[in-house]
Amino acid sequence: MKKGLVLALTFVASGSLAAPHVDHGVSGEWAIRVNPDNGNGCYMQKVFESGTVVLVGVAPDANGAYFSAYNPEWTHIVEGDTGSVLLDFGDARFQGEVVGDTHEGSLGGYAFFDNPEFVTEFAKRQSVIITGSKGSTEEIDLSGSSKAIAAVRACQAEQT
Repeated sequence: MKKGLVLALTFVASGSLAAPHVDHGVSGEWAIRVNPDNGNGCYMQKVFESGTVVLVGVAPDANGAYFSAYNPEWTHIVEGDTGSVLLDFGDARFQGEVVGDTHEGSLGGYAFFDNPEFVTEFAKRQSVIITGSKGSTEEIDLSGSSKAIAAVRACQAEQT
């Protein structure tokens, strides 16, 4: 089954002029943080063995959420350029536009979405295969993601 991400480029990227992100807590191996630059949106962040950093969070000022991935080895990515990303959960796939971005010194990108099914799949699955525009793939372990998403929702409920 193929499901699309509804994307927009209105999401505020985390560039060098961005306010520092605030630690809010931990859920298993996922850090729960708050981004003051997108309406105090809460997100979960995990660094994987490959060096890839994954963020999944809320963008309240854009009425949606986002998936981001960054890695210091992804030097081919140009900040602001667009491409595509496929997130393959097995029997559910989400494909959409990704925008090149920098997070804490690493290049990568983010995809904005307003499809609540994405978060549902992310929470209930054990892994996802991420495929970028140039065909590179990485499978990431989603252990603990369900509890981390619950922690992000609780964090967001605390924001004003």
